[in-house]
Amino acid sequence: MFTQNLHTHSTFDDGQNTLEEMALAAKAAGLTSIGFSVHTPMPYESCWTIDSAHLPDYIEEARRVKAFFRGKIAVFCGAEWDLYSAIQPTGFDYVIGSVHHIAIGNALPCVDSSVEETQLMLSTHFDGDADMAAEAYFCQYNALAKVEAVGIVGHFDLLTKFDEQRRFYNSDSPRFRAAALTAIDALIAAGKIFEINTGAISRGYRTTPYPSRALLTAIRERGGTITISTDAHRAEDIVFGFTQAEALARSCGFTEIWQFDGTGFVPVLLKDK
Repeated sequence: MFTQNLHTHSTFDDGQNTLEEMALAAKAAGLTSIGFSVHTPMPYESCWTIDSAHLPDYIEEARRVKAFFRGKIAVFCGAEWDLYSAIQPTGFDYVIGSVHHIAIGNALPCVDSSVEETQLMLSTHFDGDADMAAEAYFCQYNALAKVEAVGIVGHFDLLTKFDEQRRFYNSDSPRFRAAALTAIDALIAAGKIFEINTGAISRGYRTTPYPSRALLTAIRERGGTITISTDAHRAEDIVFGFTQAEALARSCGFTEIWQFDGTGFVPVLLKDK
């Protein structure tokens, strides 16, 4: 099993456990390292991100936990930075870059809020044209690709969170696929690593990880790199779906998974079953 998880949340944002509890769970699960990836502040009031005033507290607590577990499990202080975050992605050990919204004029609808919000977004902003929404969503990754601090791309096709039965989007649509592939090419050219993210499975929204098998295969064919994470919001989900994610990676032709060593990302062999 892959022994690192860099995408975790805590009581500093919308997670359910403390940083220390998350680290304890990671150690108990056999991980050799864990990264905390707090949701950075947004330019509007939010219940799922850390408040700017509490960022120093988060960094201080992460350092305390790192020291407490030294010699037992490596601990890294990272961030999940949104493209529209209110702060710059600096001062962290590593950064996961994510796109949770589609910017439409002065509006910033969220793509993973709820089924109802997805329906409203498509009808209000895109006249029900899901392909147009997908094109607008994936286009934003061109900007994310230019952010040097971002090392990992979080849940690349997040807009399909509520759509495993394709009630909104058709990921086989030529327009959807072309938009996704254009974004993939930009991210690969910028050296970004794509995460296989099992978070929506643990929370009951999906049965398969992000990105889809088709997009993962395209990433591999284009020479892209991957890591694996659980996007854990609870200590009990710290390694949720790792076996499934590794099997998916192998089936798509990947032979390596990239992990953070404290200074940068290095490949490790994806072992056979």
